[in-house]
Amino acid sequence: MQTFMPYPEFKKSAKCLDFRRLGKQRVEAMQVHRIVSGKRTEGGWINHPAVRMWWGYQDALAAYHNAMLYEWIYRGYINNMPKIPHAVDYVMPEFIGNKKFHDSHKSNLLNKDFDYYKKFGWSVERDMPYYWPVQ
Repeated sequence: MQTFMPYPEFKKSAKCLDFRRLGKQRVEAMQVHRIVSGKRTEGGWINHPAVRMWWGYQDALAAYHNAMLYEWIYRGYINNMPKIPHAVDYVMPEFIGNKKFHDSHKSNLLNKDFDYYKKFGWSVERDMPYYWPVQ
């Protein structure tokens, strides 16, 4: 369970993801959104930090999800997932722009597929744990 954000911008994050991660982000963002919007109230992942960090930011998460869909479609893949409606003006979570947060995502992406992600020239430690911006 993860919403990968190597960059503060959703579109830029979507553009850099390899197709495996990009495809999964569509699904995982939708699953997290169902939880934080109250559509799903029990079962797995509800207390996962990747879910908890989005509480109160449903519109921002919807925008993230839609950015993943737009990039998926732009690359020519068939999309069978709906876009999530959201407010035009929405509050961004405080973790957006947090260097430790974004660097932890870069590090973990490098570990998942170094050959793909090395082209971005990220200078981060290769063994950083995920940074979860939750209490």
